[in-house]
Amino acid sequence: MRRYEAAALLADLSISFQSHVAPANALFEEATTAFARGTLLPTVRGSVAIEDLLPGDYVESSEGAQPVTWIGSTSYVPGIEDDATTLADLWRITADGFGPGRPLADVVVGPAARMVLSRPRLRSLIGGDRVLVPVSDFADGERILQLRPAGSVQLYHFMLGRHGTVRVGGIEMETYHPGKAAAMPQSLEMRRLFLSMFPNIAVIEDFGELTMTRTTRRVIEGLTAGAV
Repeated sequence: MRRYEAAALLADLSISFQSHVAPANALFEEATTAFARGTLLPTVRGSVAIEDLLPGDYVESSEGAQPVTWIGSTSYVPGIEDDATTLADLWRITADGFGPGRPLADVVVGPAARMVLSRPRLRSLIGGDRVLVPVSDFADGERILQLRPAGSVQLYHFMLGRHGTVRVGGIEMETYHPGKAAAMPQSLEMRRLFLSMFPNIAVIEDFGELTMTRTTRRVIEGLTAGAV
């Protein structure tokens, strides 16, 4: 079990702050472990550290300026058995790892972080040339390094009015959406526990549609290897 914090923008534009204890499984971890404390996000009022972001703040996204509707967080504590077995390693994207100023400074992300991968050859295969892949798929010991911090690290994820991407240090990265995980068979109790973290969501369908395909680097390389 793990403690999760959640803040949500309600229909009356007030903000709900709640603390939950839930299983440390993929359904809950995916909602809270994308970006480390200190990550700067592009808002309409300039760059804001993720820990200072509030529901209702407008973030510049691939879908235009959108309000943050939900923020979840949890703590990664190295050396504790639960974290070692259920929360994957953290990753450091090194400054200039993807080109000059991409990112401008090191960015630390968690296991739920996904970034956009563009491959022109995908258009003839899946109808689009942009997909979302886990950042960890690109760990190479140079651009993206495995990180084992000496102390606890607070991790976050956030949801917008419509699923999309934001530029984090010049790298296009995904906002939160439960995706297929929320539609998988769950006990009624587990489903209720999960939805209790989202007081702004009544039913799973209220999360809306994914705006981009999720996959893995291995799948994409397999698809494009034989493409003309």
